[in-house]
This record gives sequence, C-alpha cells and structure tokens, in this order.
Amino acid sequence: MTETVARERLLTRLVGARWDDDEAEQLHETSRRQLASEFFRRKAVWANALGITERWPFSNIALALDPSVESDPTWVERLEDESGHELNNPLVRKVITDMFRWASLGGRPYERFPEFDDPYEPMVQVFELGGEFWNGQAGIELPIAGVVYGSLDDRLAQAPIPIDAETLATLDDQDRIELDKVRARAAQRAQQTREPPS
Repeated sequence: MTETVARERLLTRLVGARWDDDEAEQLHETSRRQLASEFFRRKAVWANALGITERWPFSNIALALDPSVESDPTWVERLEDESGHELNNPLVRKVITDMFRWASLGGRPYERFPEFDDPYEPMVQVFELGGEFWNGQAGIELPIAGVVYGSLDDRLAQAPIPIDAETLATLDDQDRIELDKVRARAAQRAQQTREPPS
C-alpha cells in the first residue's frame, strides 16, 4: 500500500467517524474504554522499542522511526472540511496529526518490527464509535468515565485486548441495555407527570 493510499484510507475512516453523536458515545462507552486501553498498550510497546518513553503515551513514534517524515496539514484540513467537524481539542488534533504521519510511512515500521500491532488502529475506532475524547488529570475522559494512562510498565505487562468488531459489539450490548432502561424510566416519569391525579 502506498503512503498516499494509506492516508486516503485513514481520511475516509475519520471523515465517517461519529464526531458529534451523543447517542453513539453512550452506546459505545464500554468498547471505547477498551479501545483506549489497547491504544495505550500498543503505544507503550512502540515507544519502549524506539526508546522514546518520556512522552508516552503521546510520543511521536513516526518521527522516531523516520525523523524526515513531515506533517502535512492538508490532511487534517481535509478531515475538518469533509466531516464538518472542527478539531478544536489540541490533544485530539495532535493524535490525528500523528496518525497521518504514521500512515505516510506505509509498511516501513513493520519491516523493522513485524511482530508489533498497528499502534493507531484502536484510537481510529475510538473516533469512529463516538468521536473525541478529552484530556483528563491522569488519562483521557470519555462522556461517562475516563481511562487512566497507567504506568508504562503496567501497559507493557498488559495482555493485548481484542478489538475485532464482534468482541466490541458484545461489550456494547450491556451499554445498549442500560441506555434502553434509562429511556424507559424517563418515558415512565414523563407519563406520570402528564397523568392528572385521581
């Protein structure tokens, strides 16, 4: 896959992300937490191998692999234009800029580390399933709960978390059930307030 094709594919996925969808955030809360945890694990693996652990989990692994790789702002500009969503969150903007840098390397990172997983795939899915995250005190914040960074050593010791569609859908089933319960209770309360006292 050429670098341009890789960046175009990434752009297509990010344009299709559910950036401003509150319901998606609630329906995918559990899977997004798991994806964020796996993102931190994978970034720990790459940062450790490349010797750039001091800025983990947001160290720029693409630049560590190839210091000549440039950040082309047109990709982020295209994302904002085509999605209609402005990336005002500096940390999210940085992560997405790093994603496009990584895509520009094509398959070169895996020639050096063939056993490593794609470091950014979990975070791409975080965006696809519910849009942005926010910077928290010791981790990132999602609408209902946060995900702590943990220590680098803890993340290196963490077992890989499956992020296939079937596993994520199973995780989200409970979120869907809970959201349905909340809606049912809200509808019941609304009905009770409309009913005249007997």
